[in-house]
Amino acid sequence: MVPYDSGESFSTELFADAAIEYIESREKSDKPFFCYIPVTAPHSPVTPPGKWATMYDPEKITLPPNHVALRPDLAEGERGGSRRGGRRGGRGRGGDENASPVERAKQDYAKYYGLISHLDHHVGRILDSLKKTGQVDNTIVVLATDHGMSKNSHGASGKNNAYEHTSRVQMVFSGGPVPKGSSDALVYLYDIYPTLCGLAGLPMPEGVEGKNLAGVIRGKADKVRDHLFTAYMQDQRTIRDDRWKLFLRGGDDRVSLYDLKNDPHELNDLAKRPEHAKRIAELKAALAKARAEYGDTDEAVARLMRSRGGRPSGGRPTGRPSGRQGAGGRGVGGEIPAVDAPALAKRLAKGFMAHAKAEGGLAKREFESAWIGLHSTWKGDDPAAGRRELIAGFATLLGIESNRQGAPAPESFTAARAFSYSTDSDGDREITPEEVAAAVKKWSTEGDKNNDGKLDSTETATVIEGFFKNLPATRGGRGTRRPTDRR
Repeated sequence: MVPYDSGESFSTELFADAAIEYIESREKSDKPFFCYIPVTAPHSPVTPPGKWATMYDPEKITLPPNHVALRPDLAEGERGGSRRGGRRGGRGRGGDENASPVERAKQDYAKYYGLISHLDHHVGRILDSLKKTGQVDNTIVVLATDHGMSKNSHGASGKNNAYEHTSRVQMVFSGGPVPKGSSDALVYLYDIYPTLCGLAGLPMPEGVEGKNLAGVIRGKADKVRDHLFTAYMQDQRTIRDDRWKLFLRGGDDRVSLYDLKNDPHELNDLAKRPEHAKRIAELKAALAKARAEYGDTDEAVARLMRSRGGRPSGGRPTGRPSGRQGAGGRGVGGEIPAVDAPALAKRLAKGFMAHAKAEGGLAKREFESAWIGLHSTWKGDDPAAGRRELIAGFATLLGIESNRQGAPAPESFTAARAFSYSTDSDGDREITPEEVAAAVKKWSTEGDKNNDGKLDSTETATVIEGFFKNLPATRGGRGTRRPTDRR
């Protein structure tokens, strides 16, 4: 794991270098290989390095027609997780604060395009390595995008909406058996695996839910599904076919209808026109069918929201814990009051020592085993512990119970979040035994301040206090920003 900017190297360059080194190592091998390159760019913070930061002239940038600087009437404010644009943007937005909203938006896009071009350059280096090693003719290359950053289209600055500019992804397959061409078939990212199986002539394992796009790629089929279903938290659901898109906001049961063929930027809501009543009814039925197929029930969404730090029902959704939240951010049960980290660390250390039955201290191995044992108890029979299990576990260590409404105490919630950020190496919000084992080994070494081979209650409290330093910064600047390499 490396930060975005590691010395003189940018993350994209580091990923590319690692991929090229691997590809070159396969030059003389006859065995098939698989190389996955999960680059972080383009993503906030938008900080293209060197010449890439100035290669695009903002004056020559054309903004999308749904950008809030051009159409402030499209901004949805706080509803649905969107933020009113034109004044605030995502991390790394930058720009001249004295410029007009349109000028600032163009400056932002100029940097964003530079970040994309920087990525494109290093993708080219990787493809060149396939050519130089003689592997280009029998290698299938897939370039797939994440869902997009809104960049103030419809007034949204992040990924927290179901508009096309955010939920739409692109996939490019090339090389080997892939002919030239394009398709507007409705696809999901999880179609990639069965498609690679189809292109490579491999059998499809049971239980794969994605569709094999090989027929579409080879021109033998136009589509693999009739609809795409999109969901965001508990308040936004969409269903679309090759032309029409129904957008349902559950919080107030508002329905929007867009003609994506003639209105790809979703500027004109046609839902109130009587001639579309039948179409809306048909799409609503398709949406209900999709929700049933994917298990998208209110109960399932409530569980997801609770496990990821959001509100289970009612009010504005808060999303998963992110770099925008800290000890004062929203989470389970609403606003989380600030906690006294040193005092809480001492209480947790006392509870930890009592659990381990070690008043005088623990040898390093005993210290590690105690944490591993705690985690094993917290996760139970599951392969990993989620946020709810961690909250319950730290509540037990602290000897506290949930309030009458069932919400966790602020101390146990904050401790669980801090522990999660200190151990979650892959950012999936699920803490595995392997992650805990790797973390506690580091804690036992760094925590032994006097090098006597064991950790007493004071040293344990210092280790636990270090958990809180990994909490992300709040938007107002409080707290400690989470390292950008761990998303």
